Amino acid sequence: MEEPQKVIDVMNLQITHNLFLGSFNSCRNQFNQVQSNDLMITQQKQQQQWQETIDPLKLVLGKVIGRGSYGVVYKGSYHGHTVAVKVLDFGKGVTTTLKECMKNDFREEASLWQKLDHPNVTKMIGATMSMKTNSGPKNKNKISKTESDLCIVSEYVTGGSLRSYLCKNRDKKLPIKVVCQFALDIAKGLSYLHSKKIIHLDVKPENILIDSQNKKLKLADFGEAIFDPFELFTSGEVGTRGYMAPEVLSKKPYGFKCDVYSFGICLWEIYCCEMAYTYDLDNIPVEIYKEMRPSIPVNCPRSLARLMQSCWDTDSRRRPEMKEVVIELEEIMKTEGWQALSKDQNNVFGCFGFLSHAR
Repeated sequence: MEEPQKVIDVMNLQITHNLFLGSFNSCRNQFNQVQSNDLMITQQKQQQQWQETIDPLKLVLGKVIGRGSYGVVYKGSYHGHTVAVKVLDFGKGVTTTLKECMKNDFREEASLWQKLDHPNVTKMIGATMSMKTNSGPKNKNKISKTESDLCIVSEYVTGGSLRSYLCKNRDKKLPIKVVCQFALDIAKGLSYLHSKKIIHLDVKPENILIDSQNKKLKLADFGEAIFDPFELFTSGEVGTRGYMAPEVLSKKPYGFKCDVYSFGICLWEIYCCEMAYTYDLDNIPVEIYKEMRPSIPVNCPRSLARLMQSCWDTDSRRRPEMKEVVIELEEIMKTEGWQALSKDQNNVFGCFGFLSHAR
């Protein structure tokens, strides 16, 4: 089996796999829900089911390719196939209560992710809660005694993160056809999630991977995602500032349209190959933040500019649904003649490739 293409440098490798590392830090009300006997029974059934989805004896851990405050990501092998393995790391000095909260977040992510099947969504292979750290050569590379026996195994996407790719092409920019195709892939992935009543809540280039083999972008990191079947909406700050919708930061009720806001910011960044905000947003007052938007470049096609602006509208009610964004992008690409990528432009999907032509 061919070895996956390697990420160019350590910095990009860390960026590429950041998508796995923040997913255990929310504990958004999960622990309180454990008090429900019915939920505890359900979780026990889920635990048993997850143990059956992955055979720990067939899972081999390789080198560490990412690390965060709540998780370690390994490049690994499962049944001879290269995979990414995210292992929950409790860290030092964690209370029993917090451990239970982290476990519940893990179960929630695995339960939600395993049901997803779409070409623009990273595929989860399975999960296990019995990856013993004290036996077998498969765990010889585990370097932290605080790592748990909980892990999620997913496909190993070789093209890296969209963020790293945009950074590599900052000076050259992307052809408009590629911009539209990238945006359409993201829109299709989000439209699919919303059709399943799932809100991603952390849409950003770091959490979008480039599948260089199948020439597609894939959404990843479902650690913040929630299942909202009755559209009851929720509140509380979650996600990443800069991509976070104003209603989320304001701790007002929010729903699927917060992902639409994030998409609008991502579309701008894809077009410009830059970060929308290069300064710290943590201390920006809510009233100022909710009116902040990146400036539309003067050479940006009007159709794309209008789409960006409609997606990041302060009033969530005026934002389009993601399925409408898909239709709009397809119409734009058809009208402007941008719908087909040439063979040369398809090379954009290579692992951190550079384009030989600009707009």
